[in-house]
Amino acid sequence: MIIKTSMNRRQLLAVSASAAALSMPFVRRAAAADEIKVGIVLPLTGPFAEAGQLQKAAVDMAIEDINAAGGIQSLGGARIVAAYGSYQTDVSEANTETERLLHQEKVVGIIGPYASGVALAGTELAERAQVPYLVPNALADAITGRGLKYAFKTVPHVSQFATDAGALLAELGKKSGQVAKNVALVRPDDFFGNVVGEQFNTKLPGVGLEIISDNTYPNNASTMEDTILQLRGANPDVVLATGEPAAITLLFQQLAELAYWPKLGWIGVGGGYTNPITHKNLAGLSDGVIVINDWFPQIKRPGAAEINKRFTERTGVDMLGNANTTYAGVWIFAEAIKKAASADPKAIRDALAGLSLTEGVPMFMYEKVEFDDTGFMKYAKNVAAQIRGGKAEVIWPETLAVGEAQWPVPGWDKR
Repeated sequence: MIIKTSMNRRQLLAVSASAAALSMPFVRRAAAADEIKVGIVLPLTGPFAEAGQLQKAAVDMAIEDINAAGGIQSLGGARIVAAYGSYQTDVSEANTETERLLHQEKVVGIIGPYASGVALAGTELAERAQVPYLVPNALADAITGRGLKYAFKTVPHVSQFATDAGALLAELGKKSGQVAKNVALVRPDDFFGNVVGEQFNTKLPGVGLEIISDNTYPNNASTMEDTILQLRGANPDVVLATGEPAAITLLFQQLAELAYWPKLGWIGVGGGYTNPITHKNLAGLSDGVIVINDWFPQIKRPGAAEINKRFTERTGVDMLGNANTTYAGVWIFAEAIKKAASADPKAIRDALAGLSLTEGVPMFMYEKVEFDDTGFMKYAKNVAAQIRGGKAEVIWPETLAVGEAQWPVPGWDKR
């Protein structure tokens, strides 16, 4: 049976145009004064929500600053807007949100997340969609070590934290005459903690440090007494540790109660040790701890003090705990859109790969912004700060330091 239909020329042209559009790949473009939607994947609820909410505050502040400065001027002043994807801890939950941002929200790129496991999975999804994914927080080396073309990372690798801990301890030993020969590790038994354990066990012997005790604890630990007893028995020169604010708070409260302190000092590595909420909660118990991270507010870099001041007025805490890297990451992504002069994800990806910045807002953290062939930011480096009065004061390297290190750090009975 043949059914006849009639169609005028205008209808025929409309249908032909629709069919042509459906046969073409979706391209995200922005015209003058349009909004450019960027996906943000963060843990805004659940156990990591404190960190996630600080990162969200940094994203919101960066977007406000960029838009107030005229938006993306190469696209007629197009404004950046954020489309948030929230997860708690589960990678599959984060993947669902990432897929939604990619295929329903049709974002031009994604910035995030907090955890390395989520970043490893999310960058794979973005690679398949050919949408750039900028990682300004998660530290695992493998994020940019898998041949992905759309994954970019602006923070140091975990392996750098290990080698930098060795370099820092060597310099502290040289200046004080108290040379660390061995260390103990304290880390959560989770994805990131295990990445830290793997990298530190691999790298530290190469810088002359023997690991005499490697201690893990569950993320939901209700006591840290077993870990402290293990440390007391091992009697290390230095403890190198990572963890989240709640676990660190419990650990230091019990360290003080049980009057244990390592011979020379305690060094925190990224994560919760950089979170200002940790040191606020500890109310002086963490004073003397040295923290290795990529940035601290009290540092010799242009714009650092002013940006931190505005963030502190906004949130009540310093721009730490990954808020700084998130703020810088949004600016870097905006610079790539500006360079691309397009909201096409592939054009933005190419612009990120070819980006070379030596001035502008990101210089509050970096001497230069430039990515290598793997997508890793070549100028992502670590510094070290010592907690004094709940604040982190940069002590290493000397070119960025604003104070001298106290080393060794005295035990509880001498503070």
